[in-house]
Amino acid sequence: MKEENLQQAPPLFIFALGIFFTVCFLVLVIALFRIQVRDVAEFTESQSVQTLRTMHVPGLRGRILDRNGRVLADVRPGHDIVCRLEAFRRSGSDSNTVNSVERSIDALAKVLGVPRTVSRARIARHLSMSRAIPLVVWRDVNDEVFARYSENASYFPGFSGTVRAERVYPYGSLAAHAIGYTGRDRPESGNDFYHYYEMELKGRSGLEGLYNSYLSGVSGVKHIRVDARGFKPDSPDDEDENVKSTRATSSGPDLVLTIDAALQAVVERQLEGHVGAAVVLDPRNGEVLAIASSPTYDLNDFVPVLSKDKYRALADDPAMPLLNRAVSGLYAPGSTFKPITALAALSEGWDPSRQYDCKGVYVLGNLRLHCWDRYGHGSLDLREAINNSCNSYFCNLGREAGTNAVVNASRAFGLGKTTGIDLNGEAAGIVPDGVWKRARFDEPWYQGDTCQMSIGQGMLLATPLQMAVVAAALGNKGKIYKPFLHARDRFAPPPEPVSSLPFKAEDIECVRRGMRDVCEIGTGRRVYIRYPGQDATGPDRRKRFLLKVPCAAKTGTAEIGRGETRRKNTWVIAFAPYDEPTMAVAMVVERGDSGGKTVAPKIHNIFASVFGEDEYRVIRGGEIEKVED
Repeated sequence: MKEENLQQAPPLFIFALGIFFTVCFLVLVIALFRIQVRDVAEFTESQSVQTLRTMHVPGLRGRILDRNGRVLADVRPGHDIVCRLEAFRRSGSDSNTVNSVERSIDALAKVLGVPRTVSRARIARHLSMSRAIPLVVWRDVNDEVFARYSENASYFPGFSGTVRAERVYPYGSLAAHAIGYTGRDRPESGNDFYHYYEMELKGRSGLEGLYNSYLSGVSGVKHIRVDARGFKPDSPDDEDENVKSTRATSSGPDLVLTIDAALQAVVERQLEGHVGAAVVLDPRNGEVLAIASSPTYDLNDFVPVLSKDKYRALADDPAMPLLNRAVSGLYAPGSTFKPITALAALSEGWDPSRQYDCKGVYVLGNLRLHCWDRYGHGSLDLREAINNSCNSYFCNLGREAGTNAVVNASRAFGLGKTTGIDLNGEAAGIVPDGVWKRARFDEPWYQGDTCQMSIGQGMLLATPLQMAVVAAALGNKGKIYKPFLHARDRFAPPPEPVSSLPFKAEDIECVRRGMRDVCEIGTGRRVYIRYPGQDATGPDRRKRFLLKVPCAAKTGTAEIGRGETRRKNTWVIAFAPYDEPTMAVAMVVERGDSGGKTVAPKIHNIFASVFGEDEYRVIRGGEIEKVED
């Protein structure tokens, strides 16, 4: 506007124009104040969200130790070869970047002499969701491959060698079913676009799974600065100015077990080449000293992941090596159940000195139950019947006591329900009665069912763990403890029994004396005495090796199937030393000969590894004398 025109403008117009410019200036001042002062934190945070990615790094997993500090599960460095996608980004679509990455991976695979392990789809998915962090191309490579990469790293600048914590099991298959294995998993909260969660070790089975939260370390946090396309500025050094740690990782605590690794190894050696299971308990408190299932598997096969071929071999194996028979295997306990039948009868007033004449077969209507001695044992009292494991005697004893007494005695020992051990997959077993049979088969209960159950067969089923609890309760004279694997703090009070057997002390001792006879003169002599091998000749054939402590046991043989499928599952339950036992064991071996021949020598070896044995020699009349050092 020309000066003469402005001078001619009315005063009101000039005033309005001044007000307009004043208002505009105030609006600008207020906006600048809001942006630069009042809301600076909000805009700074928004900018940070757009330019930063948060990386959650898992802490080291805690170790698993045996009761003496031997390491059963540890962590070791695993070498990975990763690809930094920002080094291969191309203009245009992401497909061009994926093409570049694929070509480089193929070239490096030829140099390393290993197959390519990542698909195009996986590369594209990583580029879409996690482009700010490296893509793992080869995980946990061996030393030879990693050395070959290191020699050629300068020719492949877009790749890096990194170290990741991997699980390692120093003893391989030792206590595999109890320890369990781990796998890699992403935390459930890892779906946020601005947060990355490194795959962490997670327990899949056994104690690794049950105590996963306890063993897991505390995650650390890193902030990664990215550019407008979401890439971290290219740098071979992960700890550059674009990566800042704001919280360090911390390791998980060690899990100390009640297991004795040395004893565990002895138990597993006894099961080598067999299908079966064994459990060793401390009858004074319920600690699991050893727990084994055979066949087993090498836990290191699951590190870093179980291959498809190895999984198929394990899954298709008819011996089912993945099954933990110690807690999940259900078996008829055979004659190892007879001490329970004896206590049931004694609680009903049975006179232990009362004689019964075994003729080799027990006849009940059309039912004929043969004793293992087809010629008969003759006249027996209760202690002798336990010693000789007489089927006819116990068929009669069960009928005399009654079904309810036998069922109640079984349940008093904890049969028919889980023990509560800190392992998943425990089976409850079956203690049948009339109600159960009617519901299951819509049939009434017969006296023959009572006879079958009284000798540990028929519909009765138990796990090796449950029978170890039975052995422990007989050993400690009537207390039931819950078995456990996680060792208690040394300042914690000792565990209390969960229940006590409702039987008189003299009745329990009567059964215990019969079980001691089993070891010394009965069907379980090989628990107490080790004989020379069949190939021994000369003076060696006269050697005998006796445990240094007295023990008690009960053998058992349960026949399964008919005709060509007929087989025997062989048992022993035992405890030692006799007066104040510190070990109670139950072992079952499928398709054995008998409890006394197949399992008893194995129990001897287990006891001998702890208590030792003395050498004796046979002298006149079959007597033996100790060989002095």
